[in-house]
Amino acid sequence: MKKANFIILGILTICCCSCYSYKVYPKTYRKIENNNPKRNAYIINDSLKKELKIFSNSNIFQIVKDSNYADVAVKLYPIEKSFVCGQPLTISMLTIGQLPVMLPDQYLFRFDEIQNGTITERTIDLKIAQRIWFWDLFVFNKNFEEKAGKALLGEYLKNNNPLN
Repeated sequence: MKKANFIILGILTICCCSCYSYKVYPKTYRKIENNNPKRNAYIINDSLKKELKIFSNSNIFQIVKDSNYADVAVKLYPIEKSFVCGQPLTISMLTIGQLPVMLPDQYLFRFDEIQNGTITERTIDLKIAQRIWFWDLFVFNKNFEEKAGKALLGEYLKNNNPLN
């Protein structure tokens, strides 16, 4: 009996750990591409690996290693995350993962654009939700940095569009 309980607990643990995916909102940001000409950007503090991956996945700028070839310098700040209540997970557990649950955590991505001595501060709210659902067990694209890059690109283009 103990062995069966241990096996069931193991299976539930595996399912709970791997049944998630990230969704970008609004849906139009999921397939957005940057068709504008890209300026060269030099990252001042490339030690922030997660933020650097998000920024490079956004394709806002062409990242260069030498500051002599850069049009703009970028200073990244650590991403800020505020959690939401995990109470919807109870519903997902009661339905054995058959009811999808969205956890819309708030992510604030901040960076400075430095060009000709002028500093432009950017604070962008990344609209990303983590979906917990049994069928996401079979989804293999669970890369947070890629999804956050899409959200960053969408918000950056929206905020810098002169028609808005």
